[in-house]
Amino acid sequence: MKDFVMNFKEDPKRAELQAIRVLSLGDIAILPTDTVYGLHGLATFHSTSSRLSRLKGYAEGQRSFILLVRDLDEVGAWAELSDDERALIEQYSPGAVTWICRARSATPPDWLGELEGRPTVAFRIPDHTFLQCLLHVLPGPLFSTSANRAGQGSLESADEIAKLFEDKVKLVVSDPDLEAAMARDGASVSTLVDLSTGNPQVLREGKVNLSFGAGR
Repeated sequence: MKDFVMNFKEDPKRAELQAIRVLSLGDIAILPTDTVYGLHGLATFHSTSSRLSRLKGYAEGQRSFILLVRDLDEVGAWAELSDDERALIEQYSPGAVTWICRARSATPPDWLGELEGRPTVAFRIPDHTFLQCLLHVLPGPLFSTSANRAGQGSLESADEIAKLFEDKVKLVVSDPDLEAAMARDGASVSTLVDLSTGNPQVLREGKVNLSFGAGR
């Protein structure tokens, strides 16, 4: 597995091309984000969700995964958003905020979650140069989940993660800046915001502190 661990800071273009190749073939890659390392797969492959579930140790269909997208327009393609909700997402994006939105009827079933009986879809626009490069080239969003087993804490080094998943993923891209930040501050999570009711609500505090204006 060590032969597939690449430091994107040393050769960004090579790491980017390798990640695009692996993901475009429907394989799983471990990539850095603006919070922790994550397991990633192209959401346009129907098998990606079930493969991620197996890697995490979830039962089939037990969890839905967030989608990493390049920009607000891509969120709007799959989620129903009011003008106020679009403005709120734009205010805090890109960044470590995950938005749970009302899903459009055309949203693929394996992208859907459910919140109090409402069909939802969860998006994030990441603030990470490497991921943004990939998202502007790939033909769709990326499923993303932290690179650990269910119930375990986040791992802080690419080498540890490579040992854990061994030959079950095709590529590990390391980021020394992310690892330095985790060593200094600990692993962080994205702030989780529910927009599905029309009244924004923070469900989980995280890396970004949100302040909703009057009337929200």
